[in-house]
Amino acid sequence: MSVFSLNGNETDYLYGEIFDDESYIPPQGWNIPEKPVIFDIGANIGLFSLFARQRWPDAQVFSFEPAPAVFDALRRNTGGLPGVHIHNMALGDEDQSRELTYYPNYTMMSGFDADPAADRVLASAFVSSAADSLDAELRDEFLHEVEGLVDDCLDERQLVRCDVRRVETFAEETGIDRVDFLKVDVEGFELRVLQGVGDRLWPRIGNAAIEVADRDGALDAVVSLLESHGMTTFVRQAAEYRKTDLHTVFAWAGGPA
Repeated sequence: MSVFSLNGNETDYLYGEIFDDESYIPPQGWNIPEKPVIFDIGANIGLFSLFARQRWPDAQVFSFEPAPAVFDALRRNTGGLPGVHIHNMALGDEDQSRELTYYPNYTMMSGFDADPAADRVLASAFVSSAADSLDAELRDEFLHEVEGLVDDCLDERQLVRCDVRRVETFAEETGIDRVDFLKVDVEGFELRVLQGVGDRLWPRIGNAAIEVADRDGALDAVVSLLESHGMTTFVRQAAEYRKTDLHTVFAWAGGPA
């Protein structure tokens, strides 16, 4: 697969996570219709949107990416594909305009509630976990080199003003009455995305995969919100994230799959 990329190493990682590890697919798979409506919230350069089109060729995929430079790569990668609808905006719990902290050298860490100190701890924990398989001497050398790269990546950041729409506002304006698969990866903004779904749309959410940074009780809050709307949940933490606060919450309508 050839794609437009902003940072090659980042793109390689995302490809492996989405296509090889299928990180947004739970162990039991998804019960999804042949022509699903999919929301890719936090689309980045569009790799999950490409995965979704490959897995469900007749899907209607709505991809949301607020950072202008990243959105341009998303447009180049998916803008010409039938069934893919790209939007240079974020989804949240309020219709508003707000500033996004954008890391040009580490775009997948960009977010509205970005905390450079916390982001550095998260990135360092991920690197440390990834290096566990190395022997001690090589591991120390690797960590020393990579820690410097992490610092360099996160030291360069910009504030970018972005449009945010409530999920229900967007759905109403575009005539969408169901979402068969809701994928959310928004670096700490995930609870606000869910709070913007609205009572009319909640019964029409079929499946969800949500990356959650478990800070200040966020994981329990996300699970409780999903279950309060009749969804069954399953929480998984990938092996490479075991030293971090990142989890994936899978949810589906009805009882056990």
